[in-house]
Amino acid sequence: MQIDRADHDDPTLQTQTSLAADLLDGLIAYRQELGRLGADLEEMLRAAGIRPSSPWRKARAYRYQPPPR
Repeated sequence: MQIDRADHDDPTLQTQTSLAADLLDGLIAYRQELGRLGADLEEMLRAAGIRPSSPWRKARAYRYQPPPR
């Protein structure tokens, strides 16, 4: 990840598309928990052309199961 400063008030973030897609997946998966801030970040990523790397429903379909005792 690289952060460039276009000017003092507007830092520009450059990252790999796959990392941005992973971030978008997390924002979608935890949409309710993150509230308005998460929705704003999701909107910015989508506006930048980032697409989710996988369907978010699939990410929520798996939960941790402790080993049997």
